[in-house]
Amino acid sequence: MKIQLKKAIRHKGQELYTLDIPLEDLTGNDLIEVEEQILKTGNPMQTTDFSRVYLISVAARALHMPAEILRDMSAHDFARVITEVRNFLVVSDSDEEETEETPETPLATS
Repeated sequence: MKIQLKKAIRHKGQELYTLDIPLEDLTGNDLIEVEEQILKTGNPMQTTDFSRVYLISVAARALHMPAEILRDMSAHDFARVITEVRNFLVVSDSDEEETEETPETPLATS
């Protein structure tokens, strides 16, 4: 997902005006490792799916950059990034493509 920034950020000597965040490349292990890193700070409340700290850390993980760089973005850009990450992580059944039908499996009875 590409996000056009209102104010550029600096990373590795470059000014970035657009973030192309490859969230679809993340794995469950990535999300768990982000959560574990945050838990090491001693504040478990920051690991909820709707925590700004967690969401920006997930974005940073996908971008392979320190979360501090993203935390220094303008408030508007920061809010856009965490909103996009939250929307990506919160998947409802209606959001899923219904191209594949899964046959119902009868429950085993004993």
